[in-house]
Amino acid sequence: MRMPTTLMLAFTFGAICAVAQGQSQKTKASKDTLSDEQLAVYLAVLKDYMKDSRGSLNLSIKTYPLVVDEGCSKGLKLERTDDSVPSVHAFTSAPAPNVVLVDPEQQKSKVKENDPQNLMKKAIDEREPVTEEQLNKSLELAFSTGLFSFSEIVFDKTHRHAIVSYSFECGGLCGHGNDSRQNWEQMEGQKDM
Repeated sequence: MRMPTTLMLAFTFGAICAVAQGQSQKTKASKDTLSDEQLAVYLAVLKDYMKDSRGSLNLSIKTYPLVVDEGCSKGLKLERTDDSVPSVHAFTSAPAPNVVLVDPEQQKSKVKENDPQNLMKKAIDEREPVTEEQLNKSLELAFSTGLFSFSEIVFDKTHRHAIVSYSFECGGLCGHGNDSRQNWEQMEGQKDM
C-alpha cells in the first residue's frame, strides 16, 4: 500500500494546501537544467524537512508533474507553460548534504521489500508474535529506504511565490508530512545548506 504525503507549499504569504497527486501521466523530460531559483525552493523544503534528521534521504532523481489546486493558487497569477504533455526535470547532483539521488522505480522496490506492513502481515497470517524491538527496527529500515520525491515548481508571474509538492513513501505503516510556511525573500539566504 502506498502512503504518500503530499503538500503544496505556497511561499511568501501563501497558504499550505494538501493535494493528492493524480495517477501516472505521460511526461517528457525537460532539456533544461534546474534554475538557481528552482534549486533554492527545493533546498528550502529539504532544509525544513531534514532539520531534525541525522540520516540520509533518498531523493528521486526526477521530479513529477505538479497538480495545482485552485484553492492553493487563489489570488496568484501563475506563470504557466504548455501543459498538454507535462515536463519533468532531473537532478544532476544531490541538492543538499545527506541527500542521495536514487532511481525512483528501484527505490520503490526497496520500499515495498522493507515495508513494516510485511512484518505485521506475517504476524497476523502466521500468528507470530512481534516484539516492539522488531517493529522499531522495521520502521527504522523503512524510513532509511524511503523515497522522497519533488514535484515540478510553478512560480507566480512576479516570482515572489512558488508552489511545489513533495511525497515521502516508506510503506503502508509509515509516512508523515510537515507543514511549513516559508517567505520567499527569506529563502534567498538558504541556498547554501
